[in-house]
Amino acid sequence: MNPKAKIKIVAVALILFFSFLTFKAVKSSLVYYLTVSEVQERESFSKLKRLRVSGVVERGSIKRNEDGSISFIIRDKESTIYVQYKGVIPDVFRDEVQAVVEGTIEDKVFLANKLFAKCPTKYEDDKLGNNRLSFVQ
Repeated sequence: MNPKAKIKIVAVALILFFSFLTFKAVKSSLVYYLTVSEVQERESFSKLKRLRVSGVVERGSIKRNEDGSISFIIRDKESTIYVQYKGVIPDVFRDEVQAVVEGTIEDKVFLANKLFAKCPTKYEDDKLGNNRLSFVQ
C-alpha cells in the first residue's frame, strides 16, 4: 500500500471518529422545550432523557417536604403536571409565577433537577421618573 493511501485511510478514520464524538456530545446535551399540554398529550415524551417544561405555578400547590425537596403543580391553559424538585429554589419562586423545570418524567410525575422562575416584575417608565432625587441648594 502506498503512503498516500495510508494517509487517506487515517484521515477518513479521524473524520469518522470526531464526527461520532460530536454526535454523542450534541445528543447528550439536547433538551426538548415543551408546554405542559404538549407533555400531557404525548406520552412518548416520557421516553426522552431530558425535557424542559414551561408553565405557571398553581396557587396553593407548593409543598415543602421533610427531605428538603419541594413539590408543586405547574399548568398552562389546558393541563397540569405534578413536579418534584430538590435543589436551590430561586428567590422569585412562588404561586402564580412562570416556571421552567428541567428533568424527566416517571409515572406521570416530573422529576426536576433544575428549576427556573421568571421574575414577574414589570418596569414602568412613569413610576421610575417620579422616584428621582431632587437636590436643594
